[in-house]
Amino acid sequence: MRDLRQIQQIRPFRKARTILSEAAHLLRPVKPLSVPKWAERYRKLKNPKGGYSGPWRHDIAPHLIEPMNALSDPSVSLVGLQGPAQSGKSDIGLNWWGATIHQQPTDFMICQPDKAMMQDFVVRRLEPLIDQHRVLKEKMLPGGSSDNIFLKRFRGMLSTHIWPVGAQFRARPVPWGWLDDYDDFPEDIDGQGSALSLLEGRQTTFEGAEKTYVSSSPSRDGGGGIEAICEAGSNERFYWRCPQCNEYFSPEFDKHLRFDTKGSADDAERTAHLTCPHNGCIIDPVHKRQMLLSALDLPHNGWLQPHQKPFDDSRVEGDWISVRWRTFRVDGLMGFTSWPKLARAWRLAQITLEMRQDESELRAFWNVKGGKNYRSMLTAEKPVDINVLMARRESWQMQTVPAGVRVLTAAVDIQANRFEVMVVGWGDGLECWPIDRFDIHLLEDRSTLVEPARYPEHWLTLINQVVMRRYPSAVDPSQSVPILTTAIDTGGEDGVKDNAVKFWHAARLAGVHAHRITLVKGGSNPKGKLLPAPSFLDVKSRGGPEKAGPRLWVPNVNAMKSIVDARLRREKPGPGYIHWPANWREEWFDELTAEELRRGKWIKIRSRNETLDLMVYNYTALMRAPFAGTRANMGWVPAAFRAPIEVTDNPPNASAAALKLEDYQSMPAKANGEREQVNPEPSATGESVVRESRHTQAGSGGWIGTTGQWL
Repeated sequence: MRDLRQIQQIRPFRKARTILSEAAHLLRPVKPLSVPKWAERYRKLKNPKGGYSGPWRHDIAPHLIEPMNALSDPSVSLVGLQGPAQSGKSDIGLNWWGATIHQQPTDFMICQPDKAMMQDFVVRRLEPLIDQHRVLKEKMLPGGSSDNIFLKRFRGMLSTHIWPVGAQFRARPVPWGWLDDYDDFPEDIDGQGSALSLLEGRQTTFEGAEKTYVSSSPSRDGGGGIEAICEAGSNERFYWRCPQCNEYFSPEFDKHLRFDTKGSADDAERTAHLTCPHNGCIIDPVHKRQMLLSALDLPHNGWLQPHQKPFDDSRVEGDWISVRWRTFRVDGLMGFTSWPKLARAWRLAQITLEMRQDESELRAFWNVKGGKNYRSMLTAEKPVDINVLMARRESWQMQTVPAGVRVLTAAVDIQANRFEVMVVGWGDGLECWPIDRFDIHLLEDRSTLVEPARYPEHWLTLINQVVMRRYPSAVDPSQSVPILTTAIDTGGEDGVKDNAVKFWHAARLAGVHAHRITLVKGGSNPKGKLLPAPSFLDVKSRGGPEKAGPRLWVPNVNAMKSIVDARLRREKPGPGYIHWPANWREEWFDELTAEELRRGKWIKIRSRNETLDLMVYNYTALMRAPFAGTRANMGWVPAAFRAPIEVTDNPPNASAAALKLEDYQSMPAKANGEREQVNPEPSATGESVVRESRHTQAGSGGWIGTTGQWL
């Protein structure tokens, strides 16, 4: 039997107050870390395909510290950041989101520019952040409904992911929100206001505890979007120290980045450096990191308000003013793109402008690489003076092809009672010569009035009067030059688009190759590509596009008109210059200058602008695939369509036997604006058909296509 005296006695019960006193520290609220300190302690970067991987380091991007501090400040209700792409804007938001989940659970809303971008952002950025950080993953609630693209549920908070449509903001009260890539949002969402105003409406019941982060590269003309938000806030600038003279200055790529602006992109990259605005010191790219770190010697980690001024001993003149909106401007020189690469990209954009008078590449560089809104050079210019243009008229006459022209294009604008036509000759460097300008009011019977929207058969007159038209060469009068392709507008009155498609098919039956007719419609997006890939207009019986059918090209007419305007302003012959014939009428100059650029968009100031539209469509015809594309020189033009550059006894279009390509089955050359006839005949049913030309021969299409015949 066990001796009871050997059994260990049970310890006496402890008093409740003793237990509570020992556990009290567990109940004491833990003061959350600021966002930059949270990132430094917990954030891990993982870039398996290159780039830095490892713990978050402020010394890599010290300019991000203060915007994150502002997100940690309860007195600040909005943080705005304008900057170039790949400069850390999104990482600021991700660090804030992670710190919120981990330390201070608060309902959170993230808005991306559209649904697809939102889904990509969740998959590419948010979900890896959760998976790579245990402190975040353990906060997620269990169950499939807690983890999807649109909603993620964590302990104590919901994270909602939306895109800017009015319905997405409704019935979703939320204290904290992030509007990312803000300048890509609609300025007015479904007639209800901006995304910022809609989010503020969702934050009404959280007044005093609300917080919003707005981040974007600038891309809105006229100073709207993120630029306006920065102006309305503290509008802080970053200051770093010159390594030569120790003076502080705020980096601005357009003022301080220097390189060879006359040479190639390689020359620009090789010669890139900064110049100090105080003493003209030459600063090589190797000093960039040292300069970024020098900002930490100043108050607020180098970010100062507009009225403040730093001195070389790190003192600052001017008191700090507390504000509810703290906003920051990150310059391209501060981002992750090196100065030589920045110089290279800038020079490439300059070359594009010099060769093609196209500002789109320069605009993209300023917005995406530089972090600044691009102010079009045309905005500050006075309207083009038609008297100046008329004074540039030269001695040659319309309806002849002068020296310098390498290829012809045509364009047709559809009006209620006529076809407006313009033919343009193009040379190297996109130098151009308007060759012809006329209206078609009557069919070839000289009695029937044209009504393009009502009668598809009226369009057939375009084959003989435009598409197959040829013009005599001033270089070699024994030769004439055909039109490579004719751009035809499909917009306007009801019926025009359908009739344009019918015309395309009728022309094909007549033997006109598909690429010799270019159907176009002006694009409405001023931020769109200059000339996107075409869409297919015909649909197969079983669905899907009919790729052998007509295609519709939708140029960015706003950008195209800027290019035309830039060319009108060129004063000396060379790339982009327009040569005017002696008999070019004043009314056509009026139409060319009938619009003005206002707040980034071209607005009509006169009722007639057909010649401007025709110039845009001619450029579209030249640029479309498989023609010039981005090439400025005309070496690509096939022999059958090249304008002669010298007198020859064996012109390339003298006979089909002389052709090495099957791109154009030639007819005998005609002069004085004559056309090869393709005569439409009425059928027994009264419908107009096109009889195949006696010149039509089968061909494989050669360089310009794989099927079809050429007239």
